[in-house]
Amino acid sequence: MLNAKKRILDLIGNSTLVLILSVLFGLALPGPAESTEPLVTPALMIMMAFSLIEVDLVREIRSPGSLKNGFFGILLNYGLLSGLILLLSLPLPNESLRQGFIIMAAVPPAVAVLPMTRILKGDMSLSLSGEILSYLASLLLMPLIIYLFSHQMGISPLYLLQISMVLILIPALASRLVRLLPINPVVPINLGFFLVTYAVIGLNQGALWTDGESVAWIAIARTFALGAAVFILARCTGLESSRAISCTLLSSFKNLGLAAAVSLLLFGPAAGLPAAFCVLAETAFFILLSFARSRYP
Repeated sequence: MLNAKKRILDLIGNSTLVLILSVLFGLALPGPAESTEPLVTPALMIMMAFSLIEVDLVREIRSPGSLKNGFFGILLNYGLLSGLILLLSLPLPNESLRQGFIIMAAVPPAVAVLPMTRILKGDMSLSLSGEILSYLASLLLMPLIIYLFSHQMGISPLYLLQISMVLILIPALASRLVRLLPINPVVPINLGFFLVTYAVIGLNQGALWTDGESVAWIAIARTFALGAAVFILARCTGLESSRAISCTLLSSFKNLGLAAAVSLLLFGPAAGLPAAFCVLAETAFFILLSFARSRYP
């Protein structure tokens, strides 16, 4: 019994495998996805709370160079990545897809940037400072970007601010209590990833094959092309490989769980299609980075 439990926990603890399985289940068994849609927001809140348990805001702000690293992280994620997403997606004729990309541009970096930084031996100080300041800034930037670039009527800035508070600020506060629980945070985080990714893929399973061409090239450009360009530029300018890795992660990974949840809340399942494609792109890019990092330290 103990061995079986350990195997299950080891399986759930493998983030790459969990993401791949969620995509495969979403493609092969999309039927139950509709019933999981109401669980997306609670799952995201739980993921966020457990993902932030190791973040010590006071200590990080007091550390030397933290503000400089933090503003650099905001520039990479909200300036470079969000700017490219908006530039490539605003001309799309399909309004639902365009709204989905606007939401994606508005959300902060993926919470998985921190564990990815550890795995890839990146610069933890840069990634952590970039994450903290980006999430603080997202309380203002997320509703602002959605309000400015979305042409949907009837969405008030106050409502968008409320969503930001519920999905970012409340989990951040809850993380101070959650950190006291004797639970491996990887387990609830990966289970949340599975549910959110499965729901987004399953709800858009049909559209993946019919409306995917215009979305796929943007997903590849904003993840692979931009990420590779940032890494090459960072190395050419003399940055250490660890800082180049952190720069690459901050400039190519968005919180797609949050993007999917907000897209579903505001615009319905069709707006979640960009997040579904970018889940595939980001998973593949992380696997590529892992492969490259193991051979070129």
